[in-house]
Amino acid sequence: MVRLSFLHMFIAVFLLCAFGCGCNLDGMRSDDGSVMVMTYNVQNLFDQFVSGNEYPEFTPEGGWSADAYRIRLERTAQAISQGHGRIPDVVLLQEVEHERVLQELVETHLAKWGFRWYAATDERDSPVQLGMVSRYPIVESVSHRVHGSRPILEGTVDLGNEYLTILNVHAKSRKGGIEETEQQRMDTSRAIAARAKEVLAANPFRAVMVAGDFNESADAAIREEGFDHALVPLDSPDCARQSYGGSLPVTGAVPPQGAWYTWWLDRSMTLMAKSPGSYLYQGVWETYDQLLLSPAFFDGYGIEFLNGMVGAHAPLTDDGGHPAAYDGRTGKGYSDHLPVSVILSGR
Repeated sequence: MVRLSFLHMFIAVFLLCAFGCGCNLDGMRSDDGSVMVMTYNVQNLFDQFVSGNEYPEFTPEGGWSADAYRIRLERTAQAISQGHGRIPDVVLLQEVEHERVLQELVETHLAKWGFRWYAATDERDSPVQLGMVSRYPIVESVSHRVHGSRPILEGTVDLGNEYLTILNVHAKSRKGGIEETEQQRMDTSRAIAARAKEVLAANPFRAVMVAGDFNESADAAIREEGFDHALVPLDSPDCARQSYGGSLPVTGAVPPQGAWYTWWLDRSMTLMAKSPGSYLYQGVWETYDQLLLSPAFFDGYGIEFLNGMVGAHAPLTDDGGHPAAYDGRTGKGYSDHLPVSVILSGR
């Protein structure tokens, strides 16, 4: 459900009264009209209350407290708002406990940057949810269930003269075996493709983005041969076969209809990136965190893709340039993932 907090309604009224009707929060956004969209797996952001669905380390018995939660909220806001050269306009979050955490993140930290809207899934059997916070109105949000996997959070953002539809995902982890869990990631990809097709059937020119933690790198199908993958590069020998079995075709070039652009496969983008990936697993950089773009971002009309980036800077990284993961024993760190963003222009 889309929320606009009482605090932000009060702030909006105050600003109008103090500065006149000509004043609005748009002045807090980019002067050139560009839009920044970020995806960030926050590594289990739980509040201080016990609801019975928490992981053991996020209970009082596990050492979790209101102070620890407060610090993690502050660090999450810092990871979103600092070090990227600008403030993102829309942020897709994975591994937040519930909608109330988003509300407190917005009201206590992100309001000063113009964030007013938020939405989250409510999957009662899951300890963690998907969330979205935005400086633009979220005019509609809906949660799509995926059999045997986490849901997909769909949000449509009003950019002023164009709508942007985003599907926020957190695909199945690879714990339990890469090949053994691949079918669940493919189930998520199949659901993404089906929903994107519905959105585009109703709105043929709509810009559609798929963002989140895919738990699969853009080039995994090339590095890991012998079985089908949820994401398959267009130049992969098996792409034609796999795309009909639930995979999403991806490319680093302008995507044809039915395929998706990822800047992780765009050589011109990765050469400028500050990190070769967003997640480090057993010493290997992975590009799990992605923002996939539909062909509408490359048609020369409306909102267009400009560039991509990964937030690989201190304090989000350690001295070796690796993600400074949160450590519950010491209370130090941020997340085991780095935030990844795209800049869009042409509104």
